[in-house]
Amino acid sequence: MSNRQIFKRLALAALVSCSAIGTVEAAENGNTQYAPGSPQFFAGGIPPFPGLYFLSQTSYYTSDRNNDANGNQMPINFKVNALAETMRFLYVSDLKVAGGDVWAQLVVPMVHLDLTLPIGNDKSFALADMTATVGVAWHVDRNNTFLIGLDIAMPTGGYDKADFANVGLNHWSFQPAIGYHYLDPQGLEVGATARLIFNTENTSTDYKTGTEFVLDYAVGWNFDKWRLGAVGYYLQQLTDDKGPRVAADGHRGKGFAIGPSITYKFNPGLEISASWQHDLVAENKSQGDTVWFNFATKF
Repeated sequence: MSNRQIFKRLALAALVSCSAIGTVEAAENGNTQYAPGSPQFFAGGIPPFPGLYFLSQTSYYTSDRNNDANGNQMPINFKVNALAETMRFLYVSDLKVAGGDVWAQLVVPMVHLDLTLPIGNDKSFALADMTATVGVAWHVDRNNTFLIGLDIAMPTGGYDKADFANVGLNHWSFQPAIGYHYLDPQGLEVGATARLIFNTENTSTDYKTGTEFVLDYAVGWNFDKWRLGAVGYYLQQLTDDKGPRVAADGHRGKGFAIGPSITYKFNPGLEISASWQHDLVAENKSQGDTVWFNFATKF
């Protein structure tokens, strides 16, 4: 396989280097502006060729268990189902900074949320909080890529203080991230992205979600046009939530998920993939399952 073909395959790892809509985590009303586990095998990669790239991600999250700070199920009537369609538009420019390629990304999520709590049931379907990204990627050789990026999640989503099924969060977040991707087209593939999430205050409720750390990961093996592997995330909230309704423990969340992934590559610039991730650890958050279906291509 030529270097160009290898780089085109690596290009498909570009589109989820930084952000997505969240499901149910510790934070105000159990929501966050980032979906841990969303990068999968797209983690840590940016195309080495200038141009416009596109990724469609369809995800379905379901849970009927909400855990306390010790990971024990809370005895309440709780259920959440969230169906999201997230469109990612990535542009790689000709501009160089410190020898790396400057790139930018826009993430546009639409979410249908169905939430049941002891006080009742609520549903919502709307545009969620969009995210804009700018970053730099260094292609050390045909196998190794390093990147840095900054996500800015914006309060563009539907929000009403009186509702409890809000897909918008009515605040901003700033998410610096670093990533690494290793690709052998007929062998090992590894990707990882680490980020910090700094949240601003929801001015409608005077609630501020604490700073969060998320590590997304993927490891697998390529053979012919197929890739099999495992994907998931680790989440740790580093600081307490602040506001008039914060629990005494600061409502810090913690989570770990893992599950299988399968990919089929039609050609070096077009692929489909699917994964399932199960929450093995969940503290101050819901514990459930997420199924992803991804379609990636280059315009």
